[in-house]
Amino acid sequence: MQIRKIWKIKDESINNDILSLCENNKILAVLLQNRGINTKEKITAFLNPLKSPLTNPNVFTDMEKAALRIQQAVENSENITVYGDFDSDGITSCALLYLTLKKIGAKADYYLPDRTAESHGLNTKALVNIISKKKSKLIITVDCGISNIQEVNFAKGFKTDVIITDHHEAPSELPSAAAIINPKAQNALIPDLTVEQIESLNNLSGAGVAFKLACKLLDLYNMQDFVHEILPLCAVGTVGDVVNITGENRIIVEMGLELLRSGKSPNIQAILKSAGILDPQNLTSENIAFALVPRLNASGRLDNASIAFNLLISEDENLINESVKKLNDLNSLRQKLCDETFEQAKDLYENNISAHKKSIVLYSPDWHIGIIGIVASKLVEMYNKPTFLMTKDPNYPEIIRCSCRSIEGIDIHNILSQHKDLFEGFGGHKMAAGFSFNENKINFDNFKNLLNTTIDENTHDIDFKSVKINADMLLEPNDITFSLIDTINKMQPFGAGNPPPLFVMNDTVLKDFKLMGQNNNHLKLFVSKNNSQIFECVKWNTPNFNPPLNSKLDILFAPAINSFNGANNIQLMLSDIHSEALAQNQNFSEIKILDHRKKTNILVQVLDYINTTKKSTAIFLENAILKKELNLPKDIINKTFSSSDIPSECEQIMFFDCPVNEDDFYRIIKDSDAKIIHLMNFNIPVINTDNLLTKLSGMLKYAISNLNGKINLKRASSALNVDVETLECALDLFENCEMTTLNKNNSEEYTITYFNSAKLSGIKNDEMYYSLDEHIKNINEFRQFYLNSSTENIKEAITSGRE
Repeated sequence: MQIRKIWKIKDESINNDILSLCENNKILAVLLQNRGINTKEKITAFLNPLKSPLTNPNVFTDMEKAALRIQQAVENSENITVYGDFDSDGITSCALLYLTLKKIGAKADYYLPDRTAESHGLNTKALVNIISKKKSKLIITVDCGISNIQEVNFAKGFKTDVIITDHHEAPSELPSAAAIINPKAQNALIPDLTVEQIESLNNLSGAGVAFKLACKLLDLYNMQDFVHEILPLCAVGTVGDVVNITGENRIIVEMGLELLRSGKSPNIQAILKSAGILDPQNLTSENIAFALVPRLNASGRLDNASIAFNLLISEDENLINESVKKLNDLNSLRQKLCDETFEQAKDLYENNISAHKKSIVLYSPDWHIGIIGIVASKLVEMYNKPTFLMTKDPNYPEIIRCSCRSIEGIDIHNILSQHKDLFEGFGGHKMAAGFSFNENKINFDNFKNLLNTTIDENTHDIDFKSVKINADMLLEPNDITFSLIDTINKMQPFGAGNPPPLFVMNDTVLKDFKLMGQNNNHLKLFVSKNNSQIFECVKWNTPNFNPPLNSKLDILFAPAINSFNGANNIQLMLSDIHSEALAQNQNFSEIKILDHRKKTNILVQVLDYINTTKKSTAIFLENAILKKELNLPKDIINKTFSSSDIPSECEQIMFFDCPVNEDDFYRIIKDSDAKIIHLMNFNIPVINTDNLLTKLSGMLKYAISNLNGKINLKRASSALNVDVETLECALDLFENCEMTTLNKNNSEEYTITYFNSAKLSGIKNDEMYYSLDEHIKNINEFRQFYLNSSTENIKEAITSGRE
């Protein structure tokens, strides 16, 4: 299904105070205003993150308690275990706190759970190992623990204290830990903070919360300079966890990047260098997000997170280089597995989906648990539907584990909460979640049906065929200069909550284009506007592009500097292209029409095909007489639709019935995105104007007697086998002849307050009768054209129905 991208350009009216604070730099003022940076204090802090102070760790009510318990453990030479997580946030959290504990003289160790065997959070098997073998008397969680009530009690039963540092949503009942440092926990912060401070602290990553504890310990031991050693780790964890890069996080990330630019943290520099980031001076948050974070995550996804952890804490150059190679190899394997699994999942979805489903629910026992979350995100991006990918737990064959991702407007955590009693484990938030269930309690097919039903019930107003993209402002050619790049760079570092600016330029003219890349799947094109300079543009993953030269294009882009042979040029990195030429070339080029109109006595074979084909199939069947004649079985009836309930997506449509006109025919194919059209054999009775009025008269009488006078236009027009416009014309005729009194409730419903059929015989004398007769004549003519024309002419009719 082709997802429409709707560009929403924010209001460009500029607050004069903001413009003045930006020294009349209009573009900077708009960018700041669009992000809610609209006061002198906010603008100063946003544009100068290195000059902004970090929040004092003591804003956490349990911070002093946590620090004193750790100090006691150091003084008594107690073993301390830092318990982390297997993603980049959990690994960097664990590393920075472990290094801090070592710095202050603690007997510290660490534990990172195995994604495949253990999943997130504390578990009793790991605690037994930590308490009995490591002899730990204090466990400090990072990026986890806030929901582990039973596990904390288990540790306490062996006289081992637990300090929790976490940033995930906190339950109403908290674990009985020695201290809890989580900004989202009840009473976790001192009461006199501002709303902005609370919001900023609530946005901290797991690494950010662990960093606060580390800062407190370094203050306690008067070792504040060590903060510069751990800040880069905190910055990486913050970017990797995709939390908002605003407030406290903006300061953390920019400070960490500045330290990396100055050569700090050779461990991180080694990973970046292996990823092709050779000049630390130009390091950005995007480099961290797209080059460094995936390599750290690869270790926890496919092997053991300890590989990444040991790299981050090591001072051994040989071990660092060896670990970098392992991470690169794992990342390459991760990419390969993701590509293979994505293709498998896409094929499974496209070959088995029901045309009416609003979600993607897929299962394969062969998928790797470590990458199904990434693949789910890619499917969401392609199809704009909530996606659930499931695979078997490799250690417990009866357990199925799932990673799911959602779209804007659908709270997937709330969807799953309605079935939490079925889960062995469950967690997440509104856009991403994970769970597991026992196949002996509910099998996959039943669970899939349950999910689909729940999503259908909770997504009445969601448009699955389009996504909105926020753009900052319209630009003209003379706006696109190196000065614009400098302005954009003032907004760094970018990330969630502060995305890179996107701009729109309308009415550019396509001068040339070519495909590039090893597989010719990337696009380079050249455009200009008003005969101004020619801009070089790049759009990734766009193998199908064939509008004629000199076509008009509207482009959505981010400007960047491209350096080649020592020269710097501005290049426009395209996010999307709108063009009538593109729509005309792509909408119907792939449609295949299969003609069965002359075939007789094939209904049994057709029904068998519908039941066995792997292609998602929908059946257009609106005419009540045809429905009765065909007498289709219930499982086939469930695949039928009318012009008022077009399926959101299917691969093929069988027309057992004929649409009212070219526009409806076009709309059905366009909205369903079907690429195969079957024209079936059927007989459609010619509509007679007088018969139509007689049937409508009976409908109105029934509505007054049984439905409080209410008549739904879509349902009524479908029953009469005409379009809504024709039905409204007939109703207007009745009202004009003083046969009825109508009140229009909304665009789909009328209320009939009076009806008198006595004047029906003389209705032909009204001039509106001839207007209705013309409507019906057009319907009959189109249906005759449809029944008798060649497939080439029908395809042309579909195309001519374009909006």
